[in-house]
Amino acid sequence: MEIFKLTDAQKALVAKVDRLAEERFAPRAAQYDAEAGMPVEDLKDLHAEGLLLACADKKWGGLGFGVHQDDPLSFFLTIERIARVNPGTAHDFQVHNNCVQMICYGGTDDMIPTFLEPTRARGKVIPGAGSEPAMLHYSAAGGGGGLSSTAKKVDGGYLINGLKHYATNASYAEWLWVGLLLEGTRSDITIMVPANAEGVSIDASVWDPIGMRACVSPMIKLENVFVPENYALGAPGMLMNENWLGKINLGFTATYLGAMQGIYDHVLPYVRDKGRSKDPFRQVQIGEMKTRIDAVRLLMYTAISNFQADPEGAMLMANEAKFMAVESVNRFMHLAGQAAGPSILFKSRPVERLFRDLHLHVLHGRQHAMAMCVGQAALGEPYNLNLSV
Repeated sequence: MEIFKLTDAQKALVAKVDRLAEERFAPRAAQYDAEAGMPVEDLKDLHAEGLLLACADKKWGGLGFGVHQDDPLSFFLTIERIARVNPGTAHDFQVHNNCVQMICYGGTDDMIPTFLEPTRARGKVIPGAGSEPAMLHYSAAGGGGGLSSTAKKVDGGYLINGLKHYATNASYAEWLWVGLLLEGTRSDITIMVPANAEGVSIDASVWDPIGMRACVSPMIKLENVFVPENYALGAPGMLMNENWLGKINLGFTATYLGAMQGIYDHVLPYVRDKGRSKDPFRQVQIGEMKTRIDAVRLLMYTAISNFQADPEGAMLMANEAKFMAVESVNRFMHLAGQAAGPSILFKSRPVERLFRDLHLHVLHGRQHAMAMCVGQAALGEPYNLNLSV
């Protein structure tokens, strides 16, 4: 039984991405993990299929998969299916396309084609450079109060200074999406910065984590970088006032869900092949794994499908989905080990890498913040949809 009814176009997209993932991405995943290397060949394949502009408006040559566009569910279906074999590639894809949809939302008609040209012509990706070392949370002081990197308004543009980390995609980019504090205010401002601009330095050598190693996320240092005024996306405060942190929340959940599905897809045949299908104990573990996946998927797909009709309600439901996903990830290593035995986690098997990826990636989860937001809404108290990323 289908957990959620997809359109024929969505089913065709899933089949296409599955072929890419299984035939191209899966054979490369271990090497990218070993090298902590950017999955360039995966990105080239996604570019060849037109998927690197998935979230661009159709008038800019995109597929219209953004949350404010025609078919947002297809974006998250793509993330989920890639994450079954390589969560790092899935995260590179979702970070890039979240930047693409914010460019289309906040950019001017004369600059949007310029910002998207490296992707359209050369398959380059865009980093989301918002996070900072030891930063307060965005919501801690309201507005852009958690940011210390600044944009100072000067004649003809902005002068930018600061330090960014976890800048996923920066080492394979020509444009950098950068979230900043507008100097002299409490407002955030989002500015597109050329990667080769004077005063920009990108250090990918810092990226050596236990998981998500294909999701190369460098440090970016910005020293007196000048950019013209029309490189800004929208008005000051757009990032927070338009709840963009709440909107990009969904992409993390899709990656968690896809990686869990990938683990399940390895564990199920492993248990069968070992002749353990009739063991009631293992039946319980498999049943719980499937139930958790289906519950997260139903919540996530429903939230996305309701976004245009009720964006705030959809983002609240997305918090429920992400909370359930993080809780389920933290349970999955136990379930997989109990169902299949510890050999399923030997380094020779993909499950070991998927668990390392998930173990690192859910540290973005802040599930307490998600539960708090849902609880505040249920109690009729004020809540902040930007809190959980």
